[in-house]
Formats: sequence, structure tokens, C-alpha cells
Amino acid sequence: MRLLLVVALSMAMLSTACADPTIDGSNQRQFESSLEEVRATLNESEVERFNEALAGYMMRTMMAGRNILEFGELNEDEMEELYNEARQSLHGLTAEEVLARVQGEAPTDTEEVSDVDASVAQEMLDRFEIEHARYFVREESYTRGSPVIELRVTNNTGEPVSRGYFRGILQTPGRSVPWVDETFNYSIAGGIEPGETLEWSLAPNQFGPWGNSSIPDDAVLNVEVIRLDGPSGEPLWQAP
Repeated sequence: MRLLLVVALSMAMLSTACADPTIDGSNQRQFESSLEEVRATLNESEVERFNEALAGYMMRTMMAGRNILEFGELNEDEMEELYNEARQSLHGLTAEEVLARVQGEAPTDTEEVSDVDASVAQEMLDRFEIEHARYFVREESYTRGSPVIELRVTNNTGEPVSRGYFRGILQTPGRSVPWVDETFNYSIAGGIEPGETLEWSLAPNQFGPWGNSSIPDDAVLNVEVIRLDGPSGEPLWQAP
């Protein structure tokens, strides 16, 4: 009997040790920490699938039947409440269970789902406002001038953001072909919280397109937001 008890306890402990990690949705800190533990057990392609499923599930749960206009009219407190409810609904799930839940909830019209997700993503990206964008070359003694991209941004997405991905188009007014049409990204030290406004001075490669000495002083910079990452580096929204 004692031997059987020891074997049973050993099997129980082994089963617990081998169990897949689950999501802790009890609070935001535990949520982020548990997501990292879940991702650590996945390979690169599985992490990508998991992140996409997680983002899609969170967004569909938060929308809860609302259309894009109704969703866009929610205030920060309402958005936070919906986010917390969606987070808590993931409590105790493994990566496989998240994927299964998303697949089980997906409507049969995949084209319609894609259109909705794309519209939601663009709506949220638009809420990360580029209030000011300027390009200039900083003159330096005895060296080639350094190109500078100045940005002032405000985060109205309702989510903290750790990294932003952008498309910069530098163009002379009245001319069809831009001097520069490049994507770039910026890791935000300390992140940018909901409602926060920050100003950045970025230094693109002076030996790349941004450092072209032929760019005139009247060139105008337009910047689009194409992707935003959350506090743990997980993609929040990406342009279609």
C-alpha cells in the first residue's frame, strides 16, 4: 500500500510539473508575466500564432457586437473596463486553449472577419496621433549634417505602448515622387501610457535615404502609424 501511495504521489507531481503554463488574468501584472511564461514554451511560429490569436480574441471580446463607430465612441474608462473583462476571461487558459477558443468563435465568413479586424486595427492605430512631424538636417562642424526626425505623439488607444512602427514619407509639395518612403520603428523608453503625449528626436542613418544631400529644405514629412506593440512586446494592432 505504501508503495502504491508513493507511485501515485510521484505521478501526480510529474503531471503537475509537465502541465502547460496558463494565463493569469487576475490583474495586469500577473497577466503580462504569465503571457511571457506561456510564450517561453512555444517556438517562433507558435508564438506568432498565439500573439495573433490573443490580439484577435481580446479585440472581438471588447467589441462585443459593437460596430466600429460605436467602439470608437467609448471613453477611456469604458475601454479599460472592457479590456479587464476580456483579460479575465482568459484566466486559466493554455496557449492551445486560446487558439481553440479563437477558432471556435470565428464566424464562418472569414472574409468578413478579416475586414472587421482590419477596420478595428486601423481605428486603433489612428488613435495613436502624430500631432507634429518634422524633418531637418542638423548642421555639424567638420562633419556631414545629421538627419533628424522630430515627432510629437499622443496615445489615445487606451493601452500602454512600448514600441511604435511608422511609415515616413518625405515629399516636396507639388511633386509626385517622394524623396523618402521608408518604414522605421522606435522603442519607447518607459513606454507611453494612455493619454500621454511625448516628443521624440530620432536620428535615422545619415548614409541611407534620409541622409540624401539633395533633399530640399521645403520637403514635408508625413508619418503614418503601421503597428503598435504592448508592454510585453506583443503586437497590439497592425495595419492591413
